[in-house]
Amino acid sequence: MKLLTINKIGIPVMLACSVAFTSCEKDFGNINEPWDNRVYSAKIPEMYNGIASGMPENGRGVFSSFLYQNTQLAANYAAAGFRLDNLVGGIWNNYYFALADYRKTLELIEEQENPASYTNVRAMLTTLIAYKTLRNTTLFGDIPFAEAGMAFKGGQHYRPVYDGQETIFTTALADLKWAADNFSTSSGQVELGAYETLLQGDISKWIKFTNSLRLRYALVMREKNAAAADAIIAEVLTKPLLAPDEYLGVEPIKLSMEINRGPAFRGNSYVRMGSTIWEAMSSSNAVNGSGIFDLRTRIFFEPNSDGEWKPYPQNPPTGTVAETDNGASGGINDPYREARLTTWTPAGEYHYSPLNLYYVNDRTFPDLFITGSEVSFLKAEIYNRGIAGVAASAATAKQYYDEGITASVKYWYKLANGSAVWTVNKPAAEPTPGELSTMLSNPAVAYSATPADALKQIYQQHWISLFHQPFDAWTLKRRTGNATPNVPLAPTSEALNLNRLVYPTGEITANYDNWLNVTGGTDDRTKKSWFMP
Repeated sequence: MKLLTINKIGIPVMLACSVAFTSCEKDFGNINEPWDNRVYSAKIPEMYNGIASGMPENGRGVFSSFLYQNTQLAANYAAAGFRLDNLVGGIWNNYYFALADYRKTLELIEEQENPASYTNVRAMLTTLIAYKTLRNTTLFGDIPFAEAGMAFKGGQHYRPVYDGQETIFTTALADLKWAADNFSTSSGQVELGAYETLLQGDISKWIKFTNSLRLRYALVMREKNAAAADAIIAEVLTKPLLAPDEYLGVEPIKLSMEINRGPAFRGNSYVRMGSTIWEAMSSSNAVNGSGIFDLRTRIFFEPNSDGEWKPYPQNPPTGTVAETDNGASGGINDPYREARLTTWTPAGEYHYSPLNLYYVNDRTFPDLFITGSEVSFLKAEIYNRGIAGVAASAATAKQYYDEGITASVKYWYKLANGSAVWTVNKPAAEPTPGELSTMLSNPAVAYSATPADALKQIYQQHWISLFHQPFDAWTLKRRTGNATPNVPLAPTSEALNLNRLVYPTGEITANYDNWLNVTGGTDDRTKKSWFMP
């Protein structure tokens, strides 16, 4: 394959746009000119890597303050000290900066002497933007799309109209199909070399990535457009998909970078292990942990400061013992404080089991786009339900169900074992066959002979496997009509009936008329997104 030669490589590269200003020469002279009088021009490799560098997940304050409560993957013992509309701006801006860069890069490709030689680059970019588009619309609902990301063309594009979610799904899924059909291993395709920081130019991985996303989002929309979804599912099941032990995302170790999740759990987040996930991972409330049957429990969570396993009630009844104040005595009661990385034993007191200190503070754990484990659960669901022309098969559904659990457990053992900061209670490189067999045969896990009960199990295990992907767990919960494990939340819960994120305050200012048209003046987070049953 033809290799694009790059003279200077900067990774990651963030796009810098130059804007020309005209200044009055009197008194001020050339004060507004760049100090070195240079004009920078956008180039395809840098533009691609600018988009790639923006792929790490934004909005961690959203999931630690709101989504953990709503999905019930964890619990919050107190109301967060954050407003939802103040937390979503990073997610929104990240998408629209990337969308603008994408549209500009497509223009640059068309200007090349041989645009066809950039087909793989175009397909990579199309995959990334389609993924970000589907992610953003599942979070917010209707969003500016067809007319968005074109402000660089002039003022007439500054205030794009909002597109309906169904239209966005249709367009983005069609874009993913185009990408999957057009990736090529033939000679003559331009390679980006070291600028391709995500999958290192591995076309087979790109094809699996694209097809696996198509499978996920076809199921997301199936309850509202079964015909279109089933056509995609039927086709994709014949295409290359992620194997159980494969996963795709931003890997800090490979990029010599860090992803610091710690701040999202400290301060005003108040996160603890909740009773809903505890009941999905333990057969009893024994504080010594003797009821734990899920091998991931000790990776995701840890005992309280007294060494006891105690979940915080998802809907705390009257008389529930209050958690201690994280900020007391200089934060000594905070289980997530980094000082515990060197002195594991808590100096302070906290009554309820927190998330594992190492899970929270390891900066090398990847941000995941999609995993082979998730693909296995999607297949298990399809064969359990008998949809998309696939005959229902309990045996095949069980095969993929067991496969998904096994892959998820092995993934987390491997990740935790490879953590440089993990010292106390570090898991082995992988569970033993006996440990896996015991978990899979536990009555709460063993695949049920009753299809309806088995489907609940599929959703439960899929939900647990998404612990590190709260946005995707939230989408699973909503697209299945709350079929993931849950209990009624308190009427005062900040996460009650959270069906979509609100638009950021900056959007109201910058695009008011179109915002008003789509919201009616009330940005209602209880309004169901189009894909929800």
